[in-house]
Amino acid sequence: MADTRNRAAGQLQRAAAQRLVPQPARRRRFRIDEQAILGYSFLLPAILILAVLVGYPALAAFWYSFHNKMIGWPKVDFVGLRNYATLFGGDWRVGKALLRSFAYAGIAVSFKLPIGLAVAMLLNRRFRGRGLVRGVVLLPWALPMMASVLIWSWMYNDMFGVFNFLLMKSGLISAPLNFLGDGKLAFPAVLLTNVWRGFPFFAINLLAGLASIPNELYEAARVDGASRLQAFRHITLPGVKTVAMIICLLSFIWTSNDFTTFWVLTKGGPGTATEIFPVATYKIAFIGLELGKGAAVSVAIMPFMSVLIVLLTKAVSRQELER
Repeated sequence: MADTRNRAAGQLQRAAAQRLVPQPARRRRFRIDEQAILGYSFLLPAILILAVLVGYPALAAFWYSFHNKMIGWPKVDFVGLRNYATLFGGDWRVGKALLRSFAYAGIAVSFKLPIGLAVAMLLNRRFRGRGLVRGVVLLPWALPMMASVLIWSWMYNDMFGVFNFLLMKSGLISAPLNFLGDGKLAFPAVLLTNVWRGFPFFAINLLAGLASIPNELYEAARVDGASRLQAFRHITLPGVKTVAMIICLLSFIWTSNDFTTFWVLTKGGPGTATEIFPVATYKIAFIGLELGKGAAVSVAIMPFMSVLIVLLTKAVSRQELER
């Protein structure tokens, strides 16, 4: 028995000593999972399309922004930061266009959010013909942008537009108003067009958010004696908060890049009263033929848009975690 115990103790001591001695690291074999290969093969076409349609133009714009490139002129000269210094140093036109773009997007979103929420709460109720009303509400968003903007251009016309006709018939004005040619009226006119086109997007998405709120919460609030305002404040708003944040960020990005509405209605005029940065970029690059300066405007706006995209990604991730 004593010999057996001594042999066992010796084995334990040798095992402990071996654990204390550092063992040579084993080489890990790099193995590729077949499912990973299949997944990447499905992603490859989308990656190639993004690289061609997004990556290459972005790199080309970044390269042109440091060069003096004229459309139709083969010579290209490296000028460093001269394009940026010219646009944002002495020429306040681009800086005002950037501020005007953000102001336009911010005001538009601040109108579309409450209108969309009110329409969503109305459509969330049960009434006869609700499906038809939902389809009608979606029409401004579903119509092609060019067609809807051209309709609004006709409505704003100072000679035969419907707005001037109604205002003169009601006696509010004695002479037609030049909505798109007046520097004080052009910007609000474009803003109204964008709000009309954009609020259905808010309404439909907020309606989906309202549908995800359990009815039991409203019933419990009603039993506890909460008013409609209290239920709206403590149940409805928290329930749609994440959805509202996502659509506000998306709408801000889209609205600040709303080239079509401004170009069809005013072309940035009168003067530069409605010139936002996509219109300014187009005028500099394709009308003024200064492709390098136009690319500099686009590159300069990238950091602001990148911040908005990061915020949007975080908001989407937060929504996924809440689910």
